[in-house]
Amino acid sequence: MPDGKIGAADPLVQRLRALAQESAGLPDMGKTIQIYGAIIPILMDADLDVGQIPLQFEQARTKLEAGQPLLQGLELELDIEAARDLIMLLSAALNKIGDQVDLSLSDSAHRIRSAISEDRLDIGYLLSHAVGSDRGAVTSAAQALQLDGNLLWMLAQNALKPALRAWCRQLAPLAEGIQWDKGFCFVCGAGASLGELRDDNQARHLRCGQCGSDWRVGRLQCIYCGNEDHNTLSFLQPEGNPDNARAEVCGKCNGYLKVITAFAPTASEMLAVEDLATLHLDYIAQEKGFLSSEARRTASA
Repeated sequence: MPDGKIGAADPLVQRLRALAQESAGLPDMGKTIQIYGAIIPILMDADLDVGQIPLQFEQARTKLEAGQPLLQGLELELDIEAARDLIMLLSAALNKIGDQVDLSLSDSAHRIRSAISEDRLDIGYLLSHAVGSDRGAVTSAAQALQLDGNLLWMLAQNALKPALRAWCRQLAPLAEGIQWDKGFCFVCGAGASLGELRDDNQARHLRCGQCGSDWRVGRLQCIYCGNEDHNTLSFLQPEGNPDNARAEVCGKCNGYLKVITAFAPTASEMLAVEDLATLHLDYIAQEKGFLSSEARRTASA
């Protein structure tokens, strides 16, 4: 759990403690909860001093109507030194957690910190490919330095979140009143990590785990292929244990989306926690052959 960063009454601490109790006995869940408790406060405090995006309303409308995320094709200003320091902080936190629960994690995080401190790892190159979801380039860079590619990708993705969320706050107002019914984010292009059923009429909103954006889509439609045939649209829930979360599945394209019931929009920094809290739905859907947003994107790459 976070130590000194946030108080025991903080919603993050309370949610992680509740999740730890709910998932007691599940393999690796305790470790992951500790990792989230360590790195999320760091991300909440981070300030990457992003530049202003020079995008006007009509330009935004043209991009969205063409199906392009607002950040696509733009030259983005990012303080690389601040991002470097953030990755160092995140890897140090993982190093510490690893000493307690997973020595291989500790070693991998230490090796990444060493590569950065010795200027063997180009942070600008790393982040430029991470922002474009080019996992292959990040993995190749890791392999060249004998680093853990999965861990480096996770660090790069998380280090981008403060910048992406700042850009989202800038750009989201430009999209007001413009229809966007796609399964990927209208700001940064990442696949939706969760759906939320909100308000009295249970309106369906999609949420981006990277930048935190929020957009409304139709209730009875696959977010991947647009299928509206109710005979091939259904949902999955744990047998004998229905709760406020389910996996909506499409029999036409085999995609699935995890959906939770929410009285209000989930805070951006809590989206990763809610994604973790619904991990059981990933298992259920994937066992039946359905593909997540990330898996679909990887398969089509």
